[in-house]
Amino acid sequence: MLLKDKVALVTGGGQGIGEAVCKCYAKEGAKVVVVDINYDNATEVAESIKKEGGEATPFYADVTKEEDVKKMVEFTVNTYGKLDCACNNAGKSSATINLVDTPVENFNEVIDLDVRGVFFCCKEEIKAMHENGSGAIVNISSTSGLLGNPGIVPYNTSKHAVLGLTKSVALEECKNNIRINAVAPGVTETPLIKNVRDNDPKTYELFCTQIPLGRLANPEEIGNVVVFLSSDMSSYMVGSTVIVDGGVTIE
Repeated sequence: MLLKDKVALVTGGGQGIGEAVCKCYAKEGAKVVVVDINYDNATEVAESIKKEGGEATPFYADVTKEEDVKKMVEFTVNTYGKLDCACNNAGKSSATINLVDTPVENFNEVIDLDVRGVFFCCKEEIKAMHENGSGAIVNISSTSGLLGNPGIVPYNTSKHAVLGLTKSVALEECKNNIRINAVAPGVTETPLIKNVRDNDPKTYELFCTQIPLGRLANPEEIGNVVVFLSSDMSSYMVGSTVIVDGGVTIE
């Protein structure tokens, strides 16, 4: 197993890509702290992992609050003795609306979670990893962090920022044997997209036709890449962005 005896935490672990990352981590032998603002969802994911023979513990945290993030990392270390791997996945998109009509509050809300949240998480996770003398962090960006997407300026801005943060802090911490990389998923079969599939099949089909591979990503396909970046298999990767999008961004 790639992560045997490792301790991992995942933010936004209660559903979608975060849930898949938690389960992929556990499948590869990691003890997982499932972090989510929805504690019931986090508990359900943790219980599911335990039923499959893995080890997981739920934890409530709002990653826009620095104190919550500190408590999240402290809980992980107190529960399992260390922190080896972290996936900073918690985030949100923005409503489809042109920039000139976007309320400042909406912009701030997305930046607060998608950028400040990742900043807080990296800061506290790195401190814990300094105690180990090693670690691996994976930040979840998006293909929106690589392209221009009209109508979702707050989200597009935030995901570009995540990649900039990842590259800068990766250079700071590689000398401490802490590797930090990012994953940029394309459109993925999350609960939000499944809702589109069920209620707006034409839009769902449009999503699929725009993907060279002809289908959306399964969350587990993103989770497997996160596991790779968290393991020694990717030991020479620092500040990289792995695109998992079915070919959408091929130039």
